[in-house]
Amino acid sequence: MTTATDDRLAAGRAAFERHEWAEAYDALRAADGDSPLAGEDLERLAEAARWSRHFPEMLDTFERAEGAFARAGDRRGAARVALHLTWEHYQRGDDAQTTGWFGRAATHLEGDTTCAEYGRFLMLSGVSTVLDGDLEAGRDLLQQAREVARSVGDADVEGLCRIYLGHALVNLGDTAAGLAMVDEATAAAMSGTLGVQAAGSIYCSTIFLCRNRGDWRRAGEWTDASLRWCERESVTGFPGLCRFHHAEVMRFRGALEEAERDALEAVEELIASAPRWAAWAYHELGDVRRRRGNVAGAVDAFRQASELGFDPQPGFALLRLDEGDLVTAQRAIRRAVADQAMLAQESLGLVLPAQVTIELAAGDLDAARGALAALEARADQSTSTAFAAAASTARGELALAEGRPEDAGRELRRAGQGWREVDAPYEGARTRMLLARAYTAEGDETAARGELEAAQSAFQRIGAARDAERVADLLEGPRPEIRAVRTFVFTDIVDSTKLVDVLGDEAWDGLLSWHDRTLRACFEAHGGKEVKHEGDGFFVAFPDSRSAIEGACAIQRALADHRRDHGFAPQVRIGLHTAEVTERSGDFVGKGVHAAARVGAAAVGGEILVSRAALDAAGDGFQVRDERALELKGLVAPVEVASVDWR
Repeated sequence: MTTATDDRLAAGRAAFERHEWAEAYDALRAADGDSPLAGEDLERLAEAARWSRHFPEMLDTFERAEGAFARAGDRRGAARVALHLTWEHYQRGDDAQTTGWFGRAATHLEGDTTCAEYGRFLMLSGVSTVLDGDLEAGRDLLQQAREVARSVGDADVEGLCRIYLGHALVNLGDTAAGLAMVDEATAAAMSGTLGVQAAGSIYCSTIFLCRNRGDWRRAGEWTDASLRWCERESVTGFPGLCRFHHAEVMRFRGALEEAERDALEAVEELIASAPRWAAWAYHELGDVRRRRGNVAGAVDAFRQASELGFDPQPGFALLRLDEGDLVTAQRAIRRAVADQAMLAQESLGLVLPAQVTIELAAGDLDAARGALAALEARADQSTSTAFAAAASTARGELALAEGRPEDAGRELRRAGQGWREVDAPYEGARTRMLLARAYTAEGDETAARGELEAAQSAFQRIGAARDAERVADLLEGPRPEIRAVRTFVFTDIVDSTKLVDVLGDEAWDGLLSWHDRTLRACFEAHGGKEVKHEGDGFFVAFPDSRSAIEGACAIQRALADHRRDHGFAPQVRIGLHTAEVTERSGDFVGKGVHAAARVGAAAVGGEILVSRAALDAAGDGFQVRDERALELKGLVAPVEVASVDWR
């Protein structure tokens, strides 16, 4: 090795110790270019690559380090690096490589159970077991790992075992012992005695537990502290997780614009380093966009989260509820609640309020009562003001559904006070809308209007545009009826029940999301106004028949293109009819709407079935076939229809 190489290596090592990651990376990489580094220096180079955001190089260098240690006969060093690679690939969702590197670490450690690396091996075994839902077995493995780490003086693994044990114990119901473990781990991270990776993981896990228990004040404090720590240590990667949690806190506090900005930055930082956690950031992005009224943006973010392996609940289910798709909303929220994985169960308190709302909207009061009971149990265990407010809100919703407005009012006033105490303006405004319903049921329209005006002001202040518009509609009262000529389009997927059985719920939800995005894009491009969306069907009004037919043709062509390029797309039937109807508060009623629905039901998969009234109104330019008269249920006279050739 030359003197210049020695100098670069020494400079790289010194920069590494100072946590000057970019400088360490450049110097060690240059030294490695002169002459291949030994295992320990390759390990340093990989760590420097991690914290300076050279993620592909990090993985390659860790792999080289493992090989260098193995060739040198350093089985413990090889095992340590194999365990690093295990965790890195887990964060990327690379299950095969995760299993492979974990097995390689086990091979290196055969017969060697008194070293720090074996403690780390047991710790990862325990974490995996806990995440799979076997809390007791995972707890036992983590306790063994902590004892090994303590016996060999590995403070990093001991601290990590404490934080993961804390999560396990809390989920097993031993809350006091679990929180004590978390406090010990966090104190160790704050002391500066732990390595960067261990300290950052402890910070993130502490914040995660706080938010799962509804303790948003502590979650906010720890998030701010963790961001300062990231800046002090000059690290990246963890800032993505910290920023994701900061987005959650900002969303809870009503700072929706800042929350969206944080969520976008978190996605950008995590997608390269830890796609598994980037899925969480996408979910948060979707929830913020849902509250801001950006439906298309929310749908896209939830889709991204789902594609990365994360079930984006309760945000996705609430979005489907907002869109009137009760079937999908109910299916999604029930699946989320039934998930027995530890992460899902630990965060259940954030999902149960949405289940109460959705079950009540669907008319299943028994299911709503069950969700409320589970939420109340969580609130009692956590002593969280936010959870208590959520439980009071849910009790108020249930009382309204059961026709008990006075009881509802008492619960909702209590909930409103709780939301004010924790500074949650969106939840508070939503509670005011419910309280207005209770006052209306009691006959106190003045009080109801006061609550609606306060809710509207709050929604406008935080930028929840769609909710503010809903309140404005309620304040405006019933709009006058208007007679108007419109062309109505009804669509639905043929044999959707069979498709669900064949594909399974998860694949069906993904297909349905794509279907909805595709059709909505066509409606919007041709001037259609979505009136209702239930299950896999749309009811859309167009200002003129030509635009409606062109939009329907665009839908069938988009489906055909996808079928050609990707091998499958659902068969959709489309029916159109033009008529004069009554427009009332954004909805349409009358015999013409009924006729359009019947025409849609008479179509077959891949067909655009159009009434003679719609064809005449559209003018020339469309090729039709199979002209016929249909006897439609509920209509006295036959309706003349024809199929439009969209190909």
